[in-house]
Amino acid sequence: MRIGIVGAGLQARRRLSAFGPADTLVAVAAPNPAVVEALAAPHGARPLEDWRDLVARPDLDAVLVTTPPDLHEEIAVAALTAGKHVLCEKPLASSAASAARMEAAAAAHGRVLHCGFNHRFHPAIRELGSIVHEGRYGRPLSAVGVYGYGYRAGYADEWRADPAVVSGGQLMEQGIHLVDLIDSLLFPIADVVAHTQETFGMAAGLEDDAHVMLRSATGQLAFVRSSLSLWRNRFTFDVTLERATVRVDGLGASYGEQTLIVDERGTGPFTSSVISFRGGDQSWGAEWRYFHDLVAANPAGPPDPAGRQALAVVEAAYESTRTGRWTPVPPPSPLQENR
Repeated sequence: MRIGIVGAGLQARRRLSAFGPADTLVAVAAPNPAVVEALAAPHGARPLEDWRDLVARPDLDAVLVTTPPDLHEEIAVAALTAGKHVLCEKPLASSAASAARMEAAAAAHGRVLHCGFNHRFHPAIRELGSIVHEGRYGRPLSAVGVYGYGYRAGYADEWRADPAVVSGGQLMEQGIHLVDLIDSLLFPIADVVAHTQETFGMAAGLEDDAHVMLRSATGQLAFVRSSLSLWRNRFTFDVTLERATVRVDGLGASYGEQTLIVDERGTGPFTSSVISFRGGDQSWGAEWRYFHDLVAANPAGPPDPAGRQALAVVEAAYESTRTGRWTPVPPPSPLQENR
């Protein structure tokens, strides 16, 4: 696949590291010439300062959008309109309405739009998904997810803490991964109640600590905490099924070794099994192969609405924070019912 990347930061490097032998980096676009050159030169790619020049190139099959989210819609719609497939980092856009316009462009031009939710592709999460999909221990009843950074110096100076660039804080930046896992693997989220805090005052209106209760239309419950004040990098995801509890602990690297723990209740005492997933982060490569398969299949019909739906849940959580009430999550529109 012939690829152009818009953005030249950490996410661009992560995505580039997942490329296979059949992939060619053709061009990289970002405002800083030195940064662009450093990313493009080792691959013989063309460095560009204006993303518009990149999406207009006829020698690209796909565009990766790795910029801050306020730019996602404009870049993605332009790329889709120009006939390119698009992998766009999460959050897919600055709002659910913006994401819907991106989906409409993908559908209108018959191109793939994929939101980069790499956490789906961690091996422990994939095994959890298989357990749920196959109904090995019955249907999901509830879930608890905790995801956070140890607060780092200088975070308040990053674009993630700039209200002009982002439409939310820690829940939008990191907790949205757990929102997606609950909504896509366990049950559709119908309504939420939430409380967010600005513990460190990164920027007015941007939370660094979020607590969210999520509920399905049939009463299944989940709880998400996403925080910058856990004092260590942490990821845990506990799912209670009718006959077992399944726990994913860690994501590798600074989050600790990734393990899947199944506590099963049969006719006798509880039994527990533990699977450890060692090695480097496999999620980027697995998601890239998934995107490759999507492009090869080039499926007709509306794109996967996961990116838009996760945004809708987070927006409902922010509304609940303002009102103190359970807030409904709008269901996918007819365009987005390909779940």
